Amino acid sequence: MEDELSLDLNNEKKVLCEKIIRDINAVFLRDADLASFEIIPKETNCNKSPVIHVDHNLGLESWCAQHVYDHAHRTLISHRRQTCQQQLRILQQQQQSDILAKYLNVALLINPDVTTFWHIRRQLVQKNRLSINKELQFSALVLSIKPKSNEAFAYRRWLYSFQSADAIDWPHEISICERSADRCASNYHAWSHRQWVLQNAPCLLQSELMRTEKFMRKHISDYSCYHYRQVLLSRAYELCFFMPGKFNSLLELFKQYDLQVEANEKSVFQLLLPQLNQNSISDQRMRSFLYCCNVAAHDMHLCAEQRRVYGPRDCFDLHRRASLKFIVEQCVRLASGLNLEHGGLYLPEPKQELRTHLSQFNFEKHPFLDAIRKTESDLGERHRRWCNLHLNFNYPDAVGV
Repeated sequence: MEDELSLDLNNEKKVLCEKIIRDINAVFLRDADLASFEIIPKETNCNKSPVIHVDHNLGLESWCAQHVYDHAHRTLISHRRQTCQQQLRILQQQQQSDILAKYLNVALLINPDVTTFWHIRRQLVQKNRLSINKELQFSALVLSIKPKSNEAFAYRRWLYSFQSADAIDWPHEISICERSADRCASNYHAWSHRQWVLQNAPCLLQSELMRTEKFMRKHISDYSCYHYRQVLLSRAYELCFFMPGKFNSLLELFKQYDLQVEANEKSVFQLLLPQLNQNSISDQRMRSFLYCCNVAAHDMHLCAEQRRVYGPRDCFDLHRRASLKFIVEQCVRLASGLNLEHGGLYLPEPKQELRTHLSQFNFEKHPFLDAIRKTESDLGERHRRWCNLHLNFNYPDAVGV
């Protein structure tokens, strides 16, 4: 008797799960512009559909989420346990593939960290059972509920491998990264994906410099953005990128170090690199050097400003040090003749080679770097140890790390 009741209960649960999955699939078919998915907290069944669809937003009540996921999971795992020939037969039939995709949609929306399920989707794409554009939309839907899903970001990169770089909407991809990072702090996967976008679309450098500053001002303790900003600046310098404009941040930095200079490009360059012949490097490299150093100086001011407003935080100190390190290293590189260009690109030398030049560099013969060295020594023992370790300033009273 108990076995019959248990069987009836299981059958009833199975029927309910199938109905919920059909309702979710119906939303997918009806709304091609779904923007977000959420699990809505609700502990009990109110005898109505737990699938909620409002203004391109899809929701599923929490009381049924685990039951629906378990049912979809069992169905998909049973598919994977079939022989390769049986799986191939299913993938080759449109109707069977649609049924498979229906379970995949539900399973991945509830738990997107199952690599096996993403692999099945890849197989469906390769058999032309799922379109790339719809899959990009689906992965964005997954990221709306799980912003840190590395599987979803990896799937997007895989999908883009079938498209020409010129046909990809890179700004839209950046917006997806930003939305994911905005919803979840220290989102390593979102920022790593954003670096991948930057590598493929360097035309976004200018807009990225503006967007990252806004993000840093909004999320003051999220160091992931500060680190991405450092990668962004290095990439800009590597590509000889610059924007015309004044060097107000550098001029302000000079004042902090008690240095006076005229507000023109030639004078600023002479102060930064007094012993370097301007004719020895290209005009584009010089302008990129000045522009990137000005951005780094701007970030140093930004960190100081954030510190005054919000108080001491590690991310402010770390990013200020990274910006300072960028300026010092680029000055030493150019002064030491390390900045070789190949086809308009700057190819960075091995780190050990740069460290060797830093250890041998005579800062006292360089007014700007000597002023940095003297002023930075006033920021405490811990900062002096960092300067010794990363910039080879050789402060005599800063021993150890």
